[in-house]
Amino acid sequence: MKTLNFCNHGLQICKEGVLFWLEKEIAIVSDLHLEKGSSYASSGQYIPPYDSEETLLKLLDILNNYKVRKVILLGDTFHDKDAFLRMTSKVRFLFEDFTIKYEVIFILGNHENKIKIEGIKFHQEYIVDNIHFLHEAIQKNINQISGHFHPVASIKVSSKKITSKCLIHSNNHIILPSFGEFTGGLNINDPVLKPFISEDYNIYFLTKKSIYKFSNKEIESQY
Repeated sequence: MKTLNFCNHGLQICKEGVLFWLEKEIAIVSDLHLEKGSSYASSGQYIPPYDSEETLLKLLDILNNYKVRKVILLGDTFHDKDAFLRMTSKVRFLFEDFTIKYEVIFILGNHENKIKIEGIKFHQEYIVDNIHFLHEAIQKNINQISGHFHPVASIKVSSKKITSKCLIHSNNHIILPSFGEFTGGLNINDPVLKPFISEDYNIYFLTKKSIYKFSNKEIESQY
């Protein structure tokens, strides 16, 4: 894991994209997009229907390695309003096991505007020690941790270009990568991200084996 300082707190990111606030026994995860596979299948775009199972198993396995009491899900936990209804019995069991084992805070994502699930309360935002947990970053001078954009970056290594998920750390913003199995990504150079990142920012580039920290200037110098 790599440690970053945010609002005088030490937060740690693991290579799979889960952010830990171990001082508070909190894990923060974004954009699981559960049942994206079954959503695509219903529209005739077939992709393997095991994304929810793989996503939940991976998340539970990661959390099991740390002392975590609370999990903050930063929105788009479900791919659409009917995702929970399409879950198989095995996926439903994994999901219920997850919500029993941890205190889970559900932030409302843009894919979940019309969702209603018995026993689950969705929050527009959640605040801990003056840090606002949101689905999508806002142009407001508050300390905020969000998801939504699924940031990715491209790094040149010798003659090859490697593209992977990343976390963006910029002044009073942290933007997390997506965690779900079938989620795409938005390049950090996309203009839509510019309002939320300062002139100088860092990214934490996540690969299957490790995490690499780069400044935006190091990334820009490659192009």
